[in-house]
Formats: sequence, structure tokens, C-alpha cells
Amino acid sequence: MPIAFAVDPAQRLSEGDELDLVRRAADMGYASAWTPSGPDAAAFDRCIRWHVASRLPVGISVVPASDAPAVFYAEHARRAWEETSGHFTLGVGSGRMQHAAEGMRRYLRELRERLPPELPVYVAALGPLMLDVAGEMADGAALNWSTPEQVAWSRRRVEAAARGAGRPMPVIVGYIRTAVDPEPDVARSVVGRAVRGYALGPGAYRRHFERMGFGEELRRVAAAADPAAPARSSKPEEADWSAEFLSATSAWGRPGEVRVQVERLSTGLDLPIVRVLVARPGDAASARLVLEECAPAGAA
Repeated sequence: MPIAFAVDPAQRLSEGDELDLVRRAADMGYASAWTPSGPDAAAFDRCIRWHVASRLPVGISVVPASDAPAVFYAEHARRAWEETSGHFTLGVGSGRMQHAAEGMRRYLRELRERLPPELPVYVAALGPLMLDVAGEMADGAALNWSTPEQVAWSRRRVEAAARGAGRPMPVIVGYIRTAVDPEPDVARSVVGRAVRGYALGPGAYRRHFERMGFGEELRRVAAAADPAAPARSSKPEEADWSAEFLSATSAWGRPGEVRVQVERLSTGLDLPIVRVLVARPGDAASARLVLEECAPAGAA
């Protein structure tokens, strides 16, 4: 199975360190390099730099549709497609869009009218309605924070929607947040901080975690982090997630312990994307440790 990787600006790696990382990843045999995006051109520029440096296919997963018109993303996606000689994929998420499924159908139609027909468009999908949209209209469904069981359920939903629309089955890709450190508590803390804004936030992601059976975990951690709670955590920004919860959707631990976790979480995905989490902001050595731990089998 091919495996990809992703680095986001929140890791605060320098541009030089990012370029060094993608070159190393290409040498290790990674299939592609991905980055999330805000409502601006920065991620498109990053993808172009990465491709020029490594010749790897590149992708954005995902731009927030609620924050910019389709014409804006289409312009920059066309530019990235051309400057990477057709080695670019655009992922689109609904962001804060109201009535997201219907809104995304309209948005994708408008976006597609402005893109080269060969440019792959993936849709970020968590719940059943957005998975239907991905099956009906997209080249791929981009999953996030998902257990293998949730991946299997999502695949069935996408497949049924694609079949109903008379379309080929979209590719199923998924982010796997991954932290590797000689001190396992450091790696655990990094993953815990990463999940907090999703699992305890409002809207689709909280429902996603509840759908996977983690409602009680969310309620417990939210109560512990409440400023009014008598047993409030001493570090509320590092919510006291159970190890079982963190391991259900992400990979973390010492070198030598994490690869098998990524392989388990890759079950059912056509393309697992290792999303690199560093131990400390700007820590390029930590990022390299993640890539080395998860390098494709047979890599030099």
C-alpha cells in the first residue's frame, strides 16, 4: 500500500526544513506530500515549492469552502496543476458552511466548471450526508480522526452513493496524526493537544467522535477542563484523554512502537496520510523521526 505524509504550518518548521523533509520523504518512498490550507494562496504556493524540490505529487487537504468563493480556489488550483505538471490534488471541506451537504453540492459544481477536468477533487467527509456528496461528485473522500471501523463504514457509504450516481468508486484517503518521541508521554501529550480542538469543539467533529462511541470520553474530559470544576486538570490545554481514546484514531509512542499503529489505522484506506506532529514547535528532528518511523516498507 502506498503511504503519504502531511506537514501543516502549525508545526512551525522553517521553509528550509520543510523542503529538506519533502526531499527526504521522496528518497524514503513516500507516495505524495499534503498540507492543509486556510482561505489564502499560501498552501498552493507551498505545494508548488514542495513539488519542485522533491518531484513528489502534492495535495491540499483541505481548503475551507465557507471562507472563500470557488473562483478563488479554482484560480490557484489551476496554477498549482500547471506548475506541478499535473501532479496536484485539491481537497475541499465545507468549513463553517450552513446546510453543508447541499451547499457543497452547489460549491463543487461551481468549482468543477473552473478546473481542468483531469484535476482530482477530494471532499472532506465525516458524516453520512457529506460521505454521500463525496460518492456522488468527488474523485476522493478525505477522512479524518477515524477508527478502522469508521473507515469501513465510511467506505460503504461512499460506495453506495457512487453506485447510485453511476460513478466509479472514489479514492478513500485519511489523515493519521502521528507523534514519535523517545519519551512516550511527550508523544501522547502532542496528540492530546491536537485532538482537543476537534473533539471538544462544536459541530461536525464532536458528532463524529460521538458517532464512533466516544461520547462519554468527551463529556469526562470537558468536565475536567471546566474552570468551575473542582477537579479541574492542572493543564487544561492538554486534556487528560485516555490512552485508549488517543490510540483509537492516532499513532504515538517511542521509535519502534508507532509503525504498527499506523498500519492498523491504515486498514480500509486507499491512501493513509501520516500527518506529522512534532514534539516542539519548529523541531525538524522530531518531524524526521516520524517520517523514518513510518517510511514505506522496503525503503532504503
